[in-house]
Amino acid sequence: MYHYVYMVNRFNLRENSDEMIRRLKEASEEFHRDYEIIVNETPEEAEAVMSRFKDTEYIITAIGGDGSINRLLNALVGTKNILAFIPAGTGNDFVRACMNDMENGIHNIDLIRVNDRYCINVVCFGIDADIANDDTFIHNRLIPRSMRFNAGVLYHFLNHKKGRLLKVKYGDQTTVRHFTTVIAANSQYYGCGYNVSPESRLDDGLMDVFLVRSLKKIKMALLILSMKNAGHLKSPSLKKLQLKKMTISAPLPFRANIDGEPLAGRHFELQVVPGAIRVDFNREFIEQVRI
Repeated sequence: MYHYVYMVNRFNLRENSDEMIRRLKEASEEFHRDYEIIVNETPEEAEAVMSRFKDTEYIITAIGGDGSINRLLNALVGTKNILAFIPAGTGNDFVRACMNDMENGIHNIDLIRVNDRYCINVVCFGIDADIANDDTFIHNRLIPRSMRFNAGVLYHFLNHKKGRLLKVKYGDQTTVRHFTTVIAANSQYYGCGYNVSPESRLDDGLMDVFLVRSLKKIKMALLILSMKNAGHLKSPSLKKLQLKKMTISAPLPFRANIDGEPLAGRHFELQVVPGAIRVDFNREFIEQVRI
């Protein structure tokens, strides 16, 4: 039987921390789990505590949004530990995909390595990265959680002037042009439920890549609106690929977003790493504990 470790980060959960702890204890007793709860007051404390688990084989649970999952998985890659998660963030897009398609149990799933970091859900560039990286909206507690991404979309759409000049290289193909967005998906959803990549699978050894050329605003608006229900896949402005490896670069530093976490640079190498991490999924436990 595995030992469960729950990472409760007060700096994320805030006033919900004590209720989350109560639910974790109650559900763990009901599911007969051997467990411990670690409460972290700061991001630095949460990062430091992971050094305890380099040589263990525990199921370690991220409690939060996609960014919390990303930070934990990057600490677990290369160890024998297993990743689990309880959604308690703004987007919860990776969990949304798992709830749709994953059966209970432990699964070997792919990751996308982006330079020296790993992505479990979606990495994006261009206007999508600008939206996801904008804390003015994403973490604004005055805006209802379900509307934060949409508020960012509206703001950046209204202020968008021209796509970003990028060099995209895969196989023997190289494209240099202005792009509205470039998305590489390991899973199906991003941006609080936008069904960007409905055919993505977590264990197929491929990333689904979407290249969207620079668009006039009316066409961009139609594309954005259609993404909620995967209507963008019919757009002639979009090129879809399934790849194992690609590079994206530019003369000047530009921004990316990996599972809700910001990153900037001039050159990004993306490569699928098959079966890079084990994930424990229990639908009933998640539903009982999530707030």
